[in-house]
Amino acid sequence: MPSVYINTGRKALTDLPPRDPKVRSFHESLPHYRPTPLAALPEIAQQLGIQHLLVKDESSRLGLTAFKILGASWATAKAVAKRVDLKSTGVGTREDLENDLSLKNLASVAQAAELVLYAATDGNHGRAVGRMAKYLGIKARIFVPTMVDEEAKSKITNEGATVEVINGDYDQTVIDTKLAAEEHEGGKGLLISDTALEVDDEIPQWIVEGYQTMFDEIEEQILEVTGQQTITHVVAPVGAGSLSSAVVTHFERTPRSTKPTIVTVEPESAACLKASLEIGKMASVHATFTICTGMCCGTLSASVWPILKDGVSVAMTVHDGEVDEAIHLLQKHGIYAGPCGAASLAAIRKLARVEGIQLSPNSVIVIICTEGERGYQMQI
Repeated sequence: MPSVYINTGRKALTDLPPRDPKVRSFHESLPHYRPTPLAALPEIAQQLGIQHLLVKDESSRLGLTAFKILGASWATAKAVAKRVDLKSTGVGTREDLENDLSLKNLASVAQAAELVLYAATDGNHGRAVGRMAKYLGIKARIFVPTMVDEEAKSKITNEGATVEVINGDYDQTVIDTKLAAEEHEGGKGLLISDTALEVDDEIPQWIVEGYQTMFDEIEEQILEVTGQQTITHVVAPVGAGSLSSAVVTHFERTPRSTKPTIVTVEPESAACLKASLEIGKMASVHATFTICTGMCCGTLSASVWPILKDGVSVAMTVHDGEVDEAIHLLQKHGIYAGPCGAASLAAIRKLARVEGIQLSPNSVIVIICTEGERGYQMQI
Protein backbone atom coordinates (compact mmCIF):
# COMPACT_ATOMS: atom_id res chain seq x y z
CA MET A 1 0.00 0.00 0.00
CA PRO A 2 1.41 3.48 -0.90
CA SER A 3 2.84 5.42 2.03
CA VAL A 4 1.59 8.80 0.75
CA TYR A 5 -2.01 9.81 0.10
CA ILE A 6 -2.85 13.13 -1.58
CA ASN A 7 -6.20 14.35 -0.30
CA THR A 8 -8.08 15.46 -3.39
CA GLY A 9 -11.07 16.31 -1.19
CA ARG A 10 -9.14 19.10 0.54
CA LYS A 11 -11.17 22.31 0.89
CA ALA A 12 -11.18 25.51 2.91
CA LEU A 13 -12.75 25.41 6.36
CA THR A 14 -14.85 28.41 7.32
CA ASP A 15 -16.91 27.44 10.38
CA LEU A 16 -14.12 27.23 12.95
CA PRO A 17 -14.19 28.46 16.56
CA PRO A 18 -12.30 31.70 17.24
CA ARG A 19 -9.04 31.66 19.16
CA ASP A 20 -9.60 31.95 22.92
CA PRO A 21 -6.98 34.30 24.46
CA LYS A 22 -7.64 32.77 27.91
CA VAL A 23 -5.85 29.58 26.87
CA ARG A 24 -2.38 31.04 26.75
CA SER A 25 -2.97 33.18 29.83
CA PHE A 26 -3.92 30.04 31.72
CA HIS A 27 -0.79 28.20 30.59
CA GLU A 28 1.40 31.16 31.50
CA SER A 29 0.04 30.91 35.06
CA LEU A 30 1.15 27.28 35.45
CA PRO A 31 4.46 26.19 37.03
CA HIS A 32 7.41 25.91 34.63
CA TYR A 33 5.79 27.81 31.75
CA ARG A 34 8.13 29.07 29.06
CA PRO A 35 7.79 28.89 25.29
CA THR A 36 9.35 25.78 23.79
CA PRO A 37 12.03 26.35 21.13
CA LEU A 38 11.49 26.62 17.39
CA ALA A 39 14.86 25.27 16.30
CA ALA A 40 16.33 25.70 12.83
CA LEU A 41 18.03 22.74 11.14
CA PRO A 42 19.90 24.40 8.23
CA GLU A 43 22.02 21.36 7.30
CA ILE A 44 18.99 19.11 6.87
CA ALA A 45 17.14 21.92 5.06
CA GLN A 46 20.02 22.11 2.58
CA GLN A 47 19.91 18.33 2.06
CA LEU A 48 16.15 18.55 1.38
CA GLY A 49 16.61 21.49 -0.99
CA ILE A 50 14.39 23.84 1.00
CA GLN A 51 14.84 27.28 2.56
CA HIS A 52 14.07 26.50 6.21
CA LEU A 53 13.37 23.38 8.28
CA LEU A 54 12.15 24.32 11.74
CA VAL A 55 11.42 21.98 14.65
CA LYS A 56 8.92 22.97 17.32
CA ASP A 57 10.61 21.06 20.13
CA GLU A 58 8.07 19.96 22.75
CA SER A 59 10.51 17.73 24.64
CA SER A 60 10.23 19.96 27.72
CA ARG A 61 6.78 21.46 28.19
CA LEU A 62 5.48 22.73 31.54
CA GLY A 63 7.85 20.46 33.44
CA LEU A 64 6.99 17.30 31.46
CA THR A 65 8.57 15.68 28.41
CA ALA A 66 5.71 16.06 25.92
CA PHE A 67 3.20 18.55 24.55
CA LYS A 68 0.17 16.74 26.00
CA ILE A 69 0.07 18.83 29.18
CA LEU A 70 -1.13 21.80 27.10
CA GLY A 71 -4.38 20.06 26.23
CA ALA A 72 -4.78 18.09 29.45
CA SER A 73 -4.34 21.14 31.68
CA TRP A 74 -6.80 23.34 29.81
CA ALA A 75 -9.39 20.58 29.47
CA THR A 76 -9.09 19.72 33.17
CA ALA A 77 -9.54 23.34 34.16
CA LYS A 78 -12.60 23.76 31.94
CA ALA A 79 -14.09 20.43 33.00
CA VAL A 80 -13.64 21.10 36.72
CA ALA A 81 -15.12 24.58 36.36
CA LYS A 82 -18.17 23.16 34.61
CA ARG A 83 -18.68 20.16 36.89
CA VAL A 84 -18.43 21.52 40.42
CA ASP A 85 -21.17 22.91 42.61
CA LEU A 86 -19.83 26.28 43.72
CA LYS A 87 -22.03 26.60 46.81
CA SER A 88 -20.00 26.98 50.02
CA THR A 89 -16.66 26.93 48.16
CA GLY A 90 -15.90 30.60 48.64
CA VAL A 91 -14.98 31.00 44.97
CA GLY A 92 -18.10 32.93 44.01
CA THR A 93 -20.08 32.43 40.82
CA ARG A 94 -19.29 30.12 37.92
CA GLU A 95 -18.43 33.22 35.91
CA ASP A 96 -15.90 34.21 38.59
CA LEU A 97 -14.26 30.79 38.32
CA GLU A 98 -14.24 30.87 34.51
CA ASN A 99 -12.55 34.27 34.68
CA ASP A 100 -9.95 33.09 37.19
CA LEU A 101 -8.94 29.51 36.40
CA SER A 102 -6.06 29.62 38.84
CA LEU A 103 -4.77 26.38 40.30
CA LYS A 104 -5.72 27.70 43.74
CA ASN A 105 -9.36 28.21 42.76
CA LEU A 106 -9.54 24.95 40.82
CA ALA A 107 -7.96 22.97 43.65
CA SER A 108 -10.40 24.45 46.15
CA VAL A 109 -13.50 23.44 44.22
CA ALA A 110 -12.12 20.10 42.98
CA GLN A 111 -11.21 19.01 46.52
CA ALA A 112 -14.54 20.16 47.90
CA ALA A 113 -16.31 18.07 45.25
CA GLU A 114 -14.00 15.08 45.89
CA LEU A 115 -13.43 14.71 42.17
CA VAL A 116 -11.31 11.89 40.75
CA LEU A 117 -9.75 12.36 37.31
CA TYR A 118 -9.88 9.51 34.79
CA ALA A 119 -7.95 9.14 31.54
CA ALA A 120 -7.09 6.53 28.94
CA THR A 121 -3.56 6.78 27.63
CA ASP A 122 -0.67 5.13 25.90
CA GLY A 123 1.71 7.30 27.87
CA ASN A 124 2.00 11.08 27.71
CA HIS A 125 -1.64 12.14 28.10
CA GLY A 126 -2.09 10.03 31.21
CA ARG A 127 1.01 11.47 32.80
CA ALA A 128 -0.25 14.98 32.06
CA VAL A 129 -3.63 14.25 33.66
CA GLY A 130 -1.79 12.78 36.64
CA ARG A 131 0.22 16.00 36.95
CA MET A 132 -2.97 18.07 36.92
CA ALA A 133 -4.47 15.88 39.65
CA LYS A 134 -1.31 16.45 41.70
CA TYR A 135 -1.61 20.22 41.24
CA LEU A 136 -5.26 20.12 42.31
CA GLY A 137 -4.66 17.80 45.26
CA ILE A 138 -7.08 15.14 44.03
CA LYS A 139 -6.79 11.54 42.85
CA ALA A 140 -6.35 10.25 39.31
CA ARG A 141 -6.99 6.81 37.80
CA ILE A 142 -5.14 6.26 34.52
CA PHE A 143 -6.01 3.30 32.29
CA VAL A 144 -3.47 1.92 29.81
CA PRO A 145 -3.52 -0.82 27.15
CA THR A 146 -1.29 -3.87 27.52
CA MET A 147 1.27 -2.51 25.02
CA VAL A 148 2.33 0.36 27.32
CA ASP A 149 5.80 -0.28 28.73
CA GLU A 150 7.01 -0.09 32.33
CA GLU A 151 8.83 3.21 31.80
CA ALA A 152 5.62 4.96 30.76
CA LYS A 153 3.62 3.42 33.60
CA SER A 154 6.29 4.40 36.11
CA LYS A 155 6.22 8.02 34.96
CA ILE A 156 2.46 8.11 35.54
CA THR A 157 2.62 6.59 39.01
CA ASN A 158 5.41 9.03 39.90
CA GLU A 159 2.81 11.78 39.44
CA GLY A 160 0.78 10.17 42.23
CA ALA A 161 -1.82 8.58 39.95
CA THR A 162 -2.85 4.94 39.95
CA VAL A 163 -2.34 2.93 36.76
CA GLU A 164 -4.74 0.19 35.68
CA VAL A 165 -3.89 -2.06 32.74
CA ILE A 166 -6.68 -3.00 30.33
CA ASN A 167 -6.41 -6.33 28.53
CA GLY A 168 -6.83 -4.84 25.09
CA ASP A 169 -5.70 -2.13 22.70
CA TYR A 170 -5.99 1.64 23.01
CA ASP A 171 -9.49 1.76 21.51
CA GLN A 172 -10.76 -0.72 24.09
CA THR A 173 -9.01 1.21 26.85
CA VAL A 174 -10.86 4.40 25.86
CA ILE A 175 -14.21 2.63 26.19
CA ASP A 176 -13.37 0.93 29.50
CA THR A 177 -12.11 4.19 31.00
CA LYS A 178 -15.31 6.00 30.08
CA LEU A 179 -17.40 3.27 31.74
CA ALA A 180 -15.24 3.35 34.88
CA ALA A 181 -15.56 7.13 35.19
CA GLU A 182 -19.33 6.96 34.76
CA GLU A 183 -19.60 4.23 37.41
CA HIS A 184 -17.52 6.09 40.01
CA GLU A 185 -19.41 6.33 43.29
CA GLY A 186 -21.41 9.50 43.72
CA GLY A 187 -20.79 10.64 40.16
CA LYS A 188 -17.41 12.03 41.21
CA GLY A 189 -15.41 10.58 38.33
CA LEU A 190 -14.32 13.20 35.80
CA LEU A 191 -13.10 11.82 32.47
CA ILE A 192 -10.37 13.89 30.79
CA SER A 193 -10.34 12.19 27.40
CA ASP A 194 -8.47 13.31 24.31
CA THR A 195 -10.49 10.85 22.20
CA ALA A 196 -14.12 11.70 21.43
CA LEU A 197 -16.52 8.80 21.00
CA GLU A 198 -19.20 11.21 19.74
CA VAL A 199 -18.74 14.25 17.49
CA ASP A 200 -20.04 16.67 20.12
CA ASP A 201 -18.00 15.36 23.09
CA GLU A 202 -16.92 18.56 24.82
CA ILE A 203 -13.76 17.66 26.74
CA PRO A 204 -11.78 16.36 23.73
CA GLN A 205 -12.57 19.66 22.03
CA TRP A 206 -11.06 21.49 25.01
CA ILE A 207 -7.99 19.30 24.61
CA VAL A 208 -7.64 20.56 21.03
CA GLU A 209 -8.25 24.13 22.18
CA GLY A 210 -5.44 23.80 24.72
CA TYR A 211 -2.86 23.19 22.01
CA GLN A 212 -3.40 26.75 20.74
CA THR A 213 -0.58 28.01 22.96
CA MET A 214 1.94 26.05 20.88
CA PHE A 215 0.81 27.83 17.72
CA ASP A 216 0.71 31.24 19.36
CA GLU A 217 4.39 30.68 20.15
CA ILE A 218 5.17 29.50 16.61
CA GLU A 219 3.63 32.66 15.12
CA GLU A 220 5.96 34.77 17.27
CA GLN A 221 9.02 32.60 16.75
CA ILE A 222 8.79 32.16 12.98
CA LEU A 223 9.42 35.88 12.50
CA GLU A 224 12.36 35.82 14.94
CA VAL A 225 13.97 32.78 13.31
CA THR A 226 13.35 33.44 9.60
CA GLY A 227 12.56 37.14 9.39
CA GLN A 228 9.23 36.38 7.74
CA GLN A 229 5.79 35.01 8.57
CA THR A 230 5.76 32.54 5.68
CA ILE A 231 5.13 28.88 6.49
CA THR A 232 4.61 26.63 3.47
CA HIS A 233 4.24 23.23 5.17
CA VAL A 234 3.41 21.97 8.66
CA VAL A 235 4.03 18.31 9.54
CA ALA A 236 2.14 16.86 12.50
CA PRO A 237 1.85 13.34 13.93
CA VAL A 238 -1.52 11.64 14.26
CA GLY A 239 -2.66 9.30 16.99
CA ALA A 240 -6.35 9.86 17.66
CA GLY A 241 -6.01 13.18 15.83
CA SER A 242 -6.31 15.96 18.44
CA LEU A 243 -2.99 17.66 17.64
CA SER A 244 -3.41 17.45 13.87
CA SER A 245 -6.91 18.90 14.28
CA ALA A 246 -5.42 21.79 16.27
CA VAL A 247 -2.86 22.33 13.48
CA VAL A 248 -5.56 22.53 10.81
CA THR A 249 -7.77 24.77 12.98
CA HIS A 250 -5.01 27.27 13.69
CA PHE A 251 -3.61 27.60 10.20
CA GLU A 252 -7.04 27.74 8.58
CA ARG A 253 -8.30 30.57 10.79
CA THR A 254 -5.04 32.56 10.87
CA PRO A 255 -4.83 35.16 8.07
CA ARG A 256 -2.09 34.42 5.51
CA SER A 257 -1.75 35.17 1.84
CA THR A 258 -1.18 31.44 1.25
CA LYS A 259 -2.25 28.73 3.67
CA PRO A 260 0.41 26.14 4.49
CA THR A 261 0.13 22.57 3.26
CA ILE A 262 -0.80 20.35 6.20
CA VAL A 263 1.02 17.02 6.17
CA THR A 264 0.17 14.30 8.68
CA VAL A 265 2.22 11.28 9.65
CA GLU A 266 1.18 7.95 11.17
CA PRO A 267 2.90 4.63 11.82
CA GLU A 268 2.35 2.10 9.04
CA SER A 269 0.84 -0.18 11.65
CA ALA A 270 -1.76 2.34 12.91
CA ALA A 271 -2.77 4.58 10.01
CA CYS A 272 -6.41 5.30 10.83
CA LEU A 273 -6.46 8.81 9.30
CA LYS A 274 -4.89 7.76 6.02
CA ALA A 275 -7.27 4.79 5.79
CA SER A 276 -10.23 7.09 6.46
CA LEU A 277 -9.17 9.64 3.84
CA GLU A 278 -8.68 6.91 1.26
CA ILE A 279 -12.29 5.71 1.53
CA GLY A 280 -13.85 9.10 2.31
CA LYS A 281 -15.31 8.21 5.70
CA MET A 282 -14.06 7.56 9.20
CA ALA A 283 -12.67 4.05 9.46
CA SER A 284 -10.95 1.94 12.10
CA VAL A 285 -7.83 -0.12 11.52
CA HIS A 286 -6.27 -2.94 13.50
CA ALA A 287 -3.36 -1.16 15.19
CA THR A 288 -0.31 -3.31 15.82
CA PHE A 289 3.08 -2.75 17.43
CA THR A 290 5.05 0.40 16.74
CA ILE A 291 7.77 2.21 18.65
CA CYS A 292 5.50 5.26 18.27
CA THR A 293 3.31 4.08 21.13
CA GLY A 294 1.56 7.43 21.51
CA MET A 295 0.39 7.14 17.90
CA CYS A 296 -0.78 3.53 18.09
CA CYS A 297 -4.49 4.30 17.70
CA GLY A 298 -6.86 2.33 15.51
CA THR A 299 -9.66 4.89 15.49
CA LEU A 300 -9.75 8.67 15.17
CA SER A 301 -11.42 10.89 17.72
CA ALA A 302 -14.92 11.44 16.35
CA SER A 303 -14.79 15.21 16.79
CA VAL A 304 -11.66 15.69 14.64
CA TRP A 305 -12.69 13.81 11.50
CA PRO A 306 -14.82 16.65 10.04
CA ILE A 307 -11.80 18.97 10.32
CA LEU A 308 -9.12 16.55 9.12
CA LYS A 309 -11.03 15.27 6.09
CA ASP A 310 -11.19 18.81 4.70
CA GLY A 311 -8.02 20.35 6.12
CA VAL A 312 -5.27 17.78 5.58
CA SER A 313 -3.48 17.93 2.23
CA VAL A 314 -1.11 14.95 2.48
CA ALA A 315 -1.39 11.89 4.75
CA MET A 316 1.75 9.81 5.16
CA THR A 317 2.90 6.68 6.91
CA VAL A 318 6.38 5.81 8.12
CA HIS A 319 7.83 2.56 9.41
CA ASP A 320 9.73 2.19 12.66
CA GLY A 321 13.11 1.96 10.93
CA GLU A 322 12.59 5.39 9.35
CA VAL A 323 11.58 6.83 12.72
CA ASP A 324 14.64 5.32 14.40
CA GLU A 325 16.87 6.96 11.77
CA ALA A 326 15.15 10.30 12.37
CA ILE A 327 15.70 10.02 16.14
CA HIS A 328 19.45 9.62 15.63
CA LEU A 329 19.57 12.41 13.05
CA LEU A 330 17.86 14.81 15.45
CA GLN A 331 20.31 13.82 18.19
CA LYS A 332 23.20 14.87 15.95
CA HIS A 333 21.62 18.32 15.84
CA GLY A 334 21.01 18.60 19.57
CA ILE A 335 17.35 17.62 19.69
CA TYR A 336 16.57 14.60 21.85
CA ALA A 337 13.25 13.21 20.71
CA GLY A 338 11.25 10.09 21.36
CA PRO A 339 9.74 8.12 18.46
CA CYS A 340 6.53 10.14 18.23
CA GLY A 341 8.60 13.30 18.27
CA ALA A 342 10.85 12.16 15.43
CA ALA A 343 8.06 10.84 13.21
CA SER A 344 7.52 14.25 11.58
CA LEU A 345 11.15 14.44 10.45
CA ALA A 346 10.91 10.90 9.10
CA ALA A 347 7.85 11.98 7.12
CA ILE A 348 9.35 15.08 5.51
CA ARG A 349 12.52 13.19 4.55
CA LYS A 350 10.33 10.59 2.92
CA LEU A 351 8.10 13.18 1.23
CA ALA A 352 11.15 14.78 -0.37
CA ARG A 353 11.79 11.50 -2.21
CA VAL A 354 8.23 10.97 -3.45
CA GLU A 355 7.90 11.29 -7.21
CA GLY A 356 5.43 13.98 -8.23
CA ILE A 357 5.75 15.93 -4.96
CA GLN A 358 8.43 18.57 -5.13
CA LEU A 359 9.57 20.65 -2.21
CA SER A 360 10.65 24.11 -3.34
CA PRO A 361 13.86 26.04 -2.59
CA ASN A 362 11.47 28.57 -1.04
CA SER A 363 9.76 26.05 1.25
CA VAL A 364 9.57 26.91 4.95
CA ILE A 365 8.62 23.74 6.77
CA VAL A 366 7.63 23.44 10.44
CA ILE A 367 7.70 19.96 11.94
CA ILE A 368 6.28 19.27 15.37
CA CYS A 369 8.40 17.20 17.73
CA THR A 370 5.84 16.07 20.27
CA GLU A 371 7.92 14.24 22.88
CA GLY A 372 11.36 14.03 24.41
CA GLU A 373 13.78 11.16 24.52
CA ARG A 374 12.50 7.88 25.98
CA GLY A 375 13.28 4.21 25.82
CA TYR A 376 11.91 1.98 23.08
CA GLN A 377 12.56 -1.49 21.72
CA MET A 378 12.72 -2.18 17.98
CA GLN A 379 10.99 -5.36 16.81
CA ILE A 380 12.91 -7.33 14.24
